[in-house]
Amino acid sequence: MSVGPAHDEPLPPGTLVGRHRVDRLLRRRPVGDDYLATVLHPGAGDPRTAGSPPDRVMLTVVDRSTSAGPGFRSWFPLAVERASTMGHPAIAQVAGHGYADGRAWVAIEPVPASDAALLIRRHPDGIDIDLAVRIITVVGDALDAAHRRRLVHGNVSPADILLAEPGDLTGSAAATPGVVTLTGFGLTAPGHDGQMPHPAGDVAALGRTLVELLTGTGSVARHRVSGAVSPAFYAVLARALDPDSDHRYRTCAEFVRAAELALHLTHTDGEPATEVIAAGTPGPDRGVPRVFTPAGHPDRPTEVDTERRRAVATPPTPPPVSASPRRRRWIAPILVAAVIVALVVGTLILLGASTTRPPWPSAVAPIAATFPQLLPETPESTGWRGARCEAVLRDGVDGISCTDDANVGFVVWRTPTPPTRAAVTAGLKGYPGDEISWRDGPASASRDSVVDGWVVTNFAGSPRATYTVVTTWPGHTGREILDDWWRTAPLG
Repeated sequence: MSVGPAHDEPLPPGTLVGRHRVDRLLRRRPVGDDYLATVLHPGAGDPRTAGSPPDRVMLTVVDRSTSAGPGFRSWFPLAVERASTMGHPAIAQVAGHGYADGRAWVAIEPVPASDAALLIRRHPDGIDIDLAVRIITVVGDALDAAHRRRLVHGNVSPADILLAEPGDLTGSAAATPGVVTLTGFGLTAPGHDGQMPHPAGDVAALGRTLVELLTGTGSVARHRVSGAVSPAFYAVLARALDPDSDHRYRTCAEFVRAAELALHLTHTDGEPATEVIAAGTPGPDRGVPRVFTPAGHPDRPTEVDTERRRAVATPPTPPPVSASPRRRRWIAPILVAAVIVALVVGTLILLGASTTRPPWPSAVAPIAATFPQLLPETPESTGWRGARCEAVLRDGVDGISCTDDANVGFVVWRTPTPPTRAAVTAGLKGYPGDEISWRDGPASASRDSVVDGWVVTNFAGSPRATYTVVTTWPGHTGREILDDWWRTAPLG
């Protein structure tokens, strides 16, 4: 990893940072260095327990220039504190943080055996694609969990992905706590404009990390992995790395699911699985599906082996038998069976009618049908994030109004004309607010000065062009709605 000219010199072994004694340098970061360090008694220089192996942590010490930035000084403790309370099995356990000699530091435990950057150095042409996807699956889940708590990493790289022994990374064991661990929260300083990191940046960073795992470099040039992945995989990576953040996947989970599907296409060359007849199948043509033809319909292959049918002589036709006695003998049982079937069917119809959930009224049924992932199928079901919904009518405009467990409220209005769009936004304080550019049409969010924020989403293309989604969250800003709800909501 390249190091800028302003990078501080590494700390020599024995240097005290807070309650930690530096043992050795592990790796260099763009904003600081990682060390193996021993935890000491407060105010003493001896290990915590005499005669026993000293407790070790991985200590990250940030450069002075970064540590002194006002944006970083406000962001760093907030991000590290949130990370320390996450409790996610794939987010590093924070053992402490603070400032020492003008430099920010954070300690994590336990000390990992390796990291993804070292794994790449050992495999300069890229690692196995299955292993790469397993790693980003775990990291993506950790990032999404952090985003739900308003915590953004800001600069995920292979050096931030700590790994246990390579043998533990096989199969589902990669998701075991401590096997794949994400660190580095709070180490990304806000931009020059004061903007904090955004979840969309983590999606792109996860995509870049996957590229580096697969190729050994930050490039996804086709010749580096030619023949190793399907074209679908390139399409997945292209969307995750799109320069326009609104074109990327909304969550890391969406990106990971797409990557896993593309991985399946890689293994099957894009073809569905084919059933193979066992090699032990008798016959001279074993391993090749046989054609079957019924005796009565030689032009419709279904069930009778043609070779076997040609080898067997056609049996003689039996003499005709009078059907009258047979008919009389079977009439009574048939009638009884018909009555029983009628009673059973009637009972099932009655039971079905009594348990079927009532549908949406005809005025709002098209709204639910247009947003099937956001809205429930019936009024008695729940929508996205367990939201409870009901049909509403305001100023002649039909809609479906929902509220989820976090008290986020969203209404999908049918707004085919400008007057109807104006009607559903008339009560929003500060409307139209700040414009949001996204791939599916115009949207806007309230400014941070509006305490009870809102986000208004409109659509440009069919079939959603005639609808408006108004999202509110009492006590939260429009930016918080964007980060915690809008970015992951199934609107598209």
